[in-house]
This record gives sequence, structure tokens and C-alpha cells, in this order.
Amino acid sequence: MKKILILLIAVLFLTPAFAQKGKKDIVFLKSGGIIKGQIITHDLDVVKINSSGNQWVFKTAEVDSISKYSQQKQSNNYNLNFFFDTSMGVLVGNSGNSQKAPFSFMASGNFKVFDKLYAGAGLGAEFLDETYMPAFVQVQYRIRTSGFSPFVNLQAGYQVPLEKESRTNFNNYYVDYSSSYWPGYQINQKLETEGGLLINPSIGFQQFTSDNFGWFFSFGYRYHQLNYSGENSYKLETNFSRLSLKIGFIFN
Repeated sequence: MKKILILLIAVLFLTPAFAQKGKKDIVFLKSGGIIKGQIITHDLDVVKINSSGNQWVFKTAEVDSISKYSQQKQSNNYNLNFFFDTSMGVLVGNSGNSQKAPFSFMASGNFKVFDKLYAGAGLGAEFLDETYMPAFVQVQYRIRTSGFSPFVNLQAGYQVPLEKESRTNFNNYYVDYSSSYWPGYQINQKLETEGGLLINPSIGFQQFTSDNFGWFFSFGYRYHQLNYSGENSYKLETNFSRLSLKIGFIFN
């Protein structure tokens, strides 16, 4: 399962990179050849194009036509129709938590609903006492369409457990024997992980360094549940309130 998680993270990181590869100039040769890359020189005599690290030079007479990638956005307008984002950070808890700041990674694809409002969905990986894959939807509102913009974001979803049994030592948990969770947890009993709901409102800011790449920082409130089950119909629900601190990258 961990190998699948690593593969998933790699795919989520590489997807925006492959999206970038479609944004190339194209040289159509009279011989039927097609060269894709970035045009360096185009004048009355020659056409030079850089393709995959190789520089090709053609006489203008050999070229049938040229298609240049057109950047549709204005230089000061970043009102994107869609974007991918990846983020990493920590979920900061109080000193009583067994893990004070577990690592969190998330990636999502988003599209414009209208004006500056976006909706999307994504997956991630979080390393709590057990490893979880958060599957979530999110809504984001950008305050401005310029290169720098504050934003408000809301994520909601479910923590999907990637490990069947819990590694947590539950001996320190207080058991309320008057509750409906009778007969109570037995010290040597292993519990099965069942995941739980999550919600994460946050605010932050974005800074674009080019028309199709930017970075962002955000902080917010993370609430999530983790549910466990054991023998004799035993159930345990744990609730966490943490501060989420994230830095990430935007591609389109």
C-alpha cells in the first residue's frame, strides 16, 4: 500500500509538468517533418528551434509553416480557467499530542466556476499515528486577478486509512465506562483503522512568477476524526483540532 501511495504522489507531482509540455511552438517542414519546442530565431533566412535540449536550424525555404504558442492571458491578468496545485506542510497540535506536527502533502485540480471562484478535488498523504490518504473537494475564492492575490480556501473530505491496524498506544486514552462504547478497550487488543471526516478552512496568498507558474502560503484550522474498531463491537472515535501550515506551487 505504501508503494501505491508513493506512486500516487509522483503522479500528482508530474501531472502539472506534463501539462506544461503541451505549451510549445511547432515548426512544420515541407518534407513532412514536425518539430516541437521553443523558437529561438525566426527571420527571412533561418528558423532556429530548441527541442528537448537539441537546437535545430532550418532554412526558411525548408519551412512550410510555424505555429507559435499564444499566451492568452494579459501580462497583469491571472484570471485562470483552471490550475493544478501541490502543497506540503505540517499540522501543528498541542504538546499533549503524540505527534506535535505530522507532515501533510496534498495535490488537486481546479477549474473556474465563475469570475474568481474555483472548485476542485484532490488526494494527498498524511503521516499521523497511521498513514492516511485524504480525499477531498475544495472551493477557493481569489480576492484579485493580479500576480499577487490573497485567497480563502475550504477543503472537506475523508481520511482514507492506508494501514489496516493502528500503531497507536491507546493505554493513555481515558475510557468512559458509562458510555455506549462498552465493553471498552482491552490493553492487548489491536484496533482496525476506519478513517474519518476532515474539514480545513484556510486563508493565504498567491504569488505568480510567470503566466503559468506560481507559489502560495496558507494557514488555517484543521479538524478531523479518526475512527477505530475492535473486538466485541468496540468503537473508538478520536477528534483532532490542529493548525495547518502549508506552502505550495500552482501550475496551469
